[in-house]
Amino acid sequence: MTIPMEPADVRRLWAKHEGIAMHFNDLLMRLRSQSLAGIAAISTLVGVFTREGVADIHLDWLVATALFIAMAFSWIAIFALDYFYYNRLLLGAVEALKQLERKTTTAAMPINMSTLIEDEFTKPLWYRVWPRFWACYCFMELCSPS
Repeated sequence: MTIPMEPADVRRLWAKHEGIAMHFNDLLMRLRSQSLAGIAAISTLVGVFTREGVADIHLDWLVATALFIAMAFSWIAIFALDYFYYNRLLLGAVEALKQLERKTTTAAMPINMSTLIEDEFTKPLWYRVWPRFWACYCFMELCSPS
């Protein structure tokens, strides 16, 4: 059973759905960037402190191996949180948004931004982007002093 809604109400509902999807996308991007920064910072600190404090090469490799294993487990935990939780929240929010957009296709002014974005991501990208990068690379090579 569908409840008829005014176009202004539909647009407000769509904006709310879009805001939720953007919120989950922001959470996911922050998790990824902060995790990468945290792992990089820890590995840098490990490199600095193991060079100064350890005189025995065997102990140095043992510490490095233990820290690498700890960082690998941390990275696996971050992946699990990303893939099995935040990614699913985002995909669910986008699917709800697309369902709402499908219901508005019969309106005089349909809402279809998310549907068009998804359609764009299903098209091959290489033929539109690759020539530009190749042209820039060739130009830089031709203009390089050596």
